[in-house]
Amino acid sequence: MIDLGISRRSYGLRAISPDLIREQQRIADYFHKNGLIPKPINIQEATLTSEQYAAITPPTISQK
Repeated sequence: MIDLGISRRSYGLRAISPDLIREQQRIADYFHKNGLIPKPINIQEATLTSEQYAAITPPTISQK
């Protein structure tokens, strides 16, 4: 099931949301479970704060 989700995923600029973080965590967990990455990754720890993200994000992206 996750293979289908990954294959249908688009990769581009978009605002970070709780749903996006959950989706990326599922993918990271899948990669770890299948030996593609050596240790678990906590996506939340690797994510910028809202303020940091807003400071580097063009307004056309952050307003979506």
